[in-house]
Amino acid sequence: MRHADSTISRRIAVVQSSVNVRRLTPGLAPFAGMGYDFWIIDLYRQPDLLLASLREWQPSAIVTEWLPGLTEALVGLGCPVVIVPSDELIAGAFSVDIDDVAIGRLAAEHLIARGYQNFAFVGRGDAHYAKQRLAGFQSVVGEVPVYWEEFRDWRQYDEYWRDPDEDMVGWLAAQTTPLGIFTAHDPTGRHVLEAAAQAGLEVPFAIGVISANDDETVCEMARPALSSIRLPWRRLAAEVVQTIEAIWAGHPPTSPILVQPLDIVARGSSSYEAVADPVVRRAMQYLVAQIASIASVEEWASQIGVSRRVLERRLHECLDRSPLAMIQHERVERAKNLLTTTDLPIAIIAERCGFQSNERLTVNFRAAVGVPPATYRRDSRNQADQASFGNGETGTSSDKTVGMAGAFI
Repeated sequence: MRHADSTISRRIAVVQSSVNVRRLTPGLAPFAGMGYDFWIIDLYRQPDLLLASLREWQPSAIVTEWLPGLTEALVGLGCPVVIVPSDELIAGAFSVDIDDVAIGRLAAEHLIARGYQNFAFVGRGDAHYAKQRLAGFQSVVGEVPVYWEEFRDWRQYDEYWRDPDEDMVGWLAAQTTPLGIFTAHDPTGRHVLEAAAQAGLEVPFAIGVISANDDETVCEMARPALSSIRLPWRRLAAEVVQTIEAIWAGHPPTSPILVQPLDIVARGSSSYEAVADPVVRRAMQYLVAQIASIASVEEWASQIGVSRRVLERRLHECLDRSPLAMIQHERVERAKNLLTTTDLPIAIIAERCGFQSNERLTVNFRAAVGVPPATYRRDSRNQADQASFGNGETGTSSDKTVGMAGAFI
């Protein structure tokens, strides 16, 4: 197979499932204006036809997933092969992945902050990333009950449908509640929510669930909506191209490239309503609803019908935070959400989060996050959207007529 040089277009075959094509395309597309020619090849095409197509097209590099047998066959074609998202060690291939251990730690920290004291994990036993995410989770909360789902051969279809899992229903019913559950990825999280409903366990009162990947087609369609950890797919795609360029330049990476996860998108499946103490539950419901208008801890306590001293004691026992710390925490979390999901001016965000001024928001935000709000907004958008990561160039897919949509095999 021929490889990229200065005289030919940089041909990259993207041999991925439809789900990963959807995730990676926004990050790959800008490179189509920089001399790259991407072709999409369905991962589930018959292997002999897939390999024949690649031999005919002669790509300069291949971007694929890890599948036993097929990945090794792709490596045998003789051009650089980058596996994403994966850190599996495959001879002759290179890997770009999310830091799955860090994902597990984030999930644990979220559930702890929500007041859960019992924890569990659900994932697919044959998935390498699931075991890494479990390891990160347990590094924070210790050993937990684990339920391993069986693999079901439905991943080549975009549609969602699943038989009830009676074993999972029984397993959930046997756990100590309230229970904070981390699931290895979003479809599993939705399965857990469905099994909880069959077991008669209210979410988030009896169990709370957080997952990873933040696939909105899964998370927003679940009931209640599924909390999940957002991943930087555009940056991941940019790292893939940078890895390919390094290989072409004779400087291949010697270990998997790992990208850090972004942040937590909290939805209805994990909330303070799971806290066992009714005073704390009532306090947090009021705080979340009235975060912009609460003027003092005394006012907060009065609105829920307790003294400041009682509120202080109950919050410390359940969440290990003072009332003032909880107010500041929720205000900063609301600000983080508005900074990353809206274009509102920072002064308006300060008002909506209950800070008396832009300056008060900046002081408190910097103390909690380490950077001022404007920097956080810029960095978050760079992590999520920066497709030209590492090369200092800019471009769009409209700069080149043959690009991401140039050919579908």
